[in-house]
Amino acid sequence: MGFHAFRRFRKTWLRGKRCQDDLNNFWMGHKPQTMSELYSRMDEELELRLQEAEVVGVGFVGPAYVAPSAPKVSVVRQVAIAA
Repeated sequence: MGFHAFRRFRKTWLRGKRCQDDLNNFWMGHKPQTMSELYSRMDEELELRLQEAEVVGVGFVGPAYVAPSAPKVSVVRQVAIAA
């Protein structure tokens, strides 16, 4: 597993929800490959993106509560070296 596993999951989820291809590629961070994608100007269509995000969702439900974790304290040993 790795970072790309999340990207594959998201791409598959968006396709399964019949998300528009232009919007799917925009959310995945892909650059336009066709003139149609170039002219779609999805970056300017905020209202459309918000509506579509409501419809497709994120694909999973997060936990209701996540307990904050305390940072680990590292102990640094200092050793005196006689020169």
